[in-house]
Amino acid sequence: MTSCVTRPPAIPASDFDTLPWGALALDINADNSEYTLKESMGEVLRKKIHEANAGDSTTALNILALSGGGSGGAYGAGLLNGWKDHGDIPQFDIVTSVSTGSIMSSFAFLGGDYIDQLDSIFRNLETSDLYVSSWLSLFNGATLNDPTPLKNLLRDGIDEQFLAEIAREHQKGRRLYMGTTNLDTGQLVVWDMGAIASSDRTDKLQRYRDIIYASSAVPIIFPPHFFNLDIDGNSYSQMHVDGGVYSNVFMIGLYVDWMSELQLTIKNDIKIKTNLYMIANRKYRERHAYDPMPLKFSPVFDAFITVETDLLFDRSVYRIYNSIQDRNIDFHIATIPQDANHIQSMMEFVPKEMRAIYGIAYDKASNGYPWKKEIRWNEYDLQGDKDQLNSNHH
Repeated sequence: MTSCVTRPPAIPASDFDTLPWGALALDINADNSEYTLKESMGEVLRKKIHEANAGDSTTALNILALSGGGSGGAYGAGLLNGWKDHGDIPQFDIVTSVSTGSIMSSFAFLGGDYIDQLDSIFRNLETSDLYVSSWLSLFNGATLNDPTPLKNLLRDGIDEQFLAEIAREHQKGRRLYMGTTNLDTGQLVVWDMGAIASSDRTDKLQRYRDIIYASSAVPIIFPPHFFNLDIDGNSYSQMHVDGGVYSNVFMIGLYVDWMSELQLTIKNDIKIKTNLYMIANRKYRERHAYDPMPLKFSPVFDAFITVETDLLFDRSVYRIYNSIQDRNIDFHIATIPQDANHIQSMMEFVPKEMRAIYGIAYDKASNGYPWKKEIRWNEYDLQGDKDQLNSNHH
């Protein structure tokens, strides 16, 4: 039966690096793209340098990176709401996200009352609100489930007014980025959501919704999303899935010498303080304890996914952490506590479980979240990694 299934035509090999509209060209020297990293992030940095040169104190550049984690997103939602109620959550200049982080990132980007909406979303969400089991989909869509409920939620929750708010903040020089994985190339694709919202294209609203869906589309659990492209008058497609397949959390442009690249200067007595806040909607090393597996599909599959995402998360976080050393960037990371075992499966959305993990994060953040500021990555030293992250680096 599966041999009869075909996908929309893929892009010719000669044009494999063609980007759909709204996706950033990450090569800072790219000159053939509607959206480029240099143009997008450069505007944020120019704004901050201008503010710094015009003032007489430290100027803050605040970055928020939201990870994947399925129903663990309730932790990030609780943290953001508690942080807001504590009264010291900053306005983020740059927000990046993948997977469940992409569902919450627009609200975190807008801030204020929009963060309150994460409460109702992540404390009441059920699995049936996102997908329904459909074994027939396995034969015609490479998935176990029908994602119509999630697509309906995106249609109802992301409207023209919402997009206008995103566009308004984008025009102020702030940036919202989401990541998907292009399975045809195996590469991370980063989308400038504010630029999309600011576009005069008639399909921008659907594109915004489609990117959130694609960024959350865990392979097998959800069907992939195909972004269409026209090349030389012919219609082709790219297959995109969950951005967490490539990187469980990301930040772009960290290796670029932006001052030199943008030919900017800053007064000697002025300082820009960069804060990177990383909210991981998961534990650090989820699968660290002895737990014999029954010979059943669901627990074995869950264990496999957990082990793979553990390693991917380690590498994703450490790549960022290592790249900011000696760059005057203050690192902060929050993860689900190791002793918080309320969520049984990250792919199942159970309100009782999610409310419990939401409450833990909210209580911590409303009293001043104890961010961790140092990590040590050792792929084979499980206990050492756990102890290191649980130590108090406040």
